[in-house]
Amino acid sequence: MNDQSTDSDFVVQSNLQRASSLVLDLLLPHKNVALICADLQYKYRNRIYNPMVTVWLFITQVISADHSCQQTLTRFNAWRVAKGLRRVSSATKAYCTARSKLPEQLFARVLEWTSQQCEEATNSAWLFKGRVVDMVDGWTVTMADTPENQKEYPQQKSQKPGCGFPIARMIGLFSLPTGAIQFNALAPYQGKQTGETSLLRTVLDRISRGRILLADRYYATFWLLALGETRGIDLVARAHQLRKIDFRKGLKLGYLDQLVVYHKPQRPAWMDQDEYDELPNLIFVRHVKYKVHQKGFRSREIVLATTLLDAELYTAEELAELYRKRWQVELHIRSLKTQMQMEHLRCKSPQMVRKEIHCHMIGFNLVRAAMLASALKHGLCPTTLSFKGAMQALEEFAACLRLRSGRSVQQWDNLLETISELSVGDRPGRKEERVIKRRPKNYKLMKTPRNPNRNRYATAA
Repeated sequence: MNDQSTDSDFVVQSNLQRASSLVLDLLLPHKNVALICADLQYKYRNRIYNPMVTVWLFITQVISADHSCQQTLTRFNAWRVAKGLRRVSSATKAYCTARSKLPEQLFARVLEWTSQQCEEATNSAWLFKGRVVDMVDGWTVTMADTPENQKEYPQQKSQKPGCGFPIARMIGLFSLPTGAIQFNALAPYQGKQTGETSLLRTVLDRISRGRILLADRYYATFWLLALGETRGIDLVARAHQLRKIDFRKGLKLGYLDQLVVYHKPQRPAWMDQDEYDELPNLIFVRHVKYKVHQKGFRSREIVLATTLLDAELYTAEELAELYRKRWQVELHIRSLKTQMQMEHLRCKSPQMVRKEIHCHMIGFNLVRAAMLASALKHGLCPTTLSFKGAMQALEEFAACLRLRSGRSVQQWDNLLETISELSVGDRPGRKEERVIKRRPKNYKLMKTPRNPNRNRYATAA
């Protein structure tokens, strides 16, 4: 018994060290960014704004409450002076130029590395039946209204030219046990193959075999169920709204628990013949229906469609509880869009927009890693900790940790203890109506471009 306890403590301590190392490495990245640059064969001169410093500044910029480049350089100068180095100019041109020169693949690789580090720090107690559960969902972002952004990510067709913002649709794959985002896919808001299911198909090969994918009803199509099955990925989602489900048919596995067959539809236009022929002509799908009694939920009854067919290993109650946790992905997206201010991006070219998105996600994983370290150290579950509180605490303690002073260990322990005290309640659903109390200012919507308006007002004056 003591040996088992010792082994468990060793695993937790090892996971804590991985999460802690990730945070400290990202606060002043040098080794890993340099290795990725070498692997990408990206050559650079070791100046003030080398790739390591530029990535660090970009990440801390999106974590900060003030996302301006000016504030970022002020923070950089404060760090340089504390380290006994000479100040750099407060002009932002050199920093912005350094950001634009870095390859997009560098940021994608850093994001991949952060998600791997978070996964290695996962406690086995957070898994579902010993399996890792990933969550997928989509959202939209707008960006600076420039000709380059409009060309690649056009504004909505219902808006007049000059009266809207470029908009993009994206999906993200989040880990249920750690909350870290593993990768994303981005596309224009409208057009062929820009929907959420189309974006998921582009990254489906990157999901490891043996995982469980948790999604909403939009993803419960034959194609995703079949593609997941051929890749060793199980899907748990709400049954698609267009599918008629009759629990009087099929093989009964229990009360309101059935096994049915989905037949392959005709080949869609987006799928080539070879890929269509590789898919099975039919797949077995399990339907589970349960009632939600908690006041405030929109749906009184929920029907799940899943490829987890073993009713003894995966009971209906356990599947219902697992799907209940899908609410976490909504909170993660809210953290990215609201707490990290990713709802409207500031960069003026598509290449920089994609780098900005990756930096937001790297910063998101940085905060999640600090939450993981705090949860492991204090014996908590990461989902009970406040993301916003952890982000604010990390921003305040980051300056001391960057300096690597003699008291950095004490500051790190203080940070983890602070995060552990910032807990949140269980929030699987909404009990309040989606209404707001504070009214926005009643300005008119722009219906003509701003420049002609200015000319007309100047003429009238």
